[in-house]
Amino acid sequence: MRNRWLAVAMTIVAAGAVAATAATVTDKEQASFFDYYAVAHPGTAGLLRPQFAATGERRNRRVTATLDGPAQRLVLPLCRQARSMFDYDTRAKRWSERPAEQLVWVHHGQQCGTQPETPVRLLAPLAEMDILVLIQQHPTLLNNARLLMAGNTQCAPARSRGFRLTGLDRAKDGLPVLVFENDIGGAARITVRKSRNELVAWSAQCSGAG
Repeated sequence: MRNRWLAVAMTIVAAGAVAATAATVTDKEQASFFDYYAVAHPGTAGLLRPQFAATGERRNRRVTATLDGPAQRLVLPLCRQARSMFDYDTRAKRWSERPAEQLVWVHHGQQCGTQPETPVRLLAPLAEMDILVLIQQHPTLLNNARLLMAGNTQCAPARSRGFRLTGLDRAKDGLPVLVFENDIGGAARITVRKSRNELVAWSAQCSGAG
């Protein structure tokens, strides 16, 4: 009996070791990224500070690298920062680059400094002043949108959840869209339009967990 439990314990330890290894980006993988970047962006490597991450195990293992550019001051107090994402194909042993992202946030200091933990992704071109107003007014717009959610079968189950603003987009008709993620992984897209001199929540679409 004792030997049986010892074997089980050893199996658990071994599985944990495999998972820990899978979740670690190896020195060789990191070195290969710097080699790839030097070829893909000659003369721009400088002092790279990529953030490496690994998820999954074995065949489902995923390795990524993230590079953030310098924060830029836009219309006060708005800040913007470019983000580049890279994926490593663990089978082919090669890196690839995704389309660059733009992150925005509000910061009232003289310098933009370090981005917050939850910057907002700019998913479509928007005027700087529109970006600023949407970020500043998103709590009020979200509360107004909960009434729209109540009458939407996709959104109704999630209307009372906690939501976090994750992106700004533009609808097909050109109206700006607030993109939210709720506290259980669902998403909501709130279309906004101007009524007289005020922004109002116009429509809501939801997906994922309710």
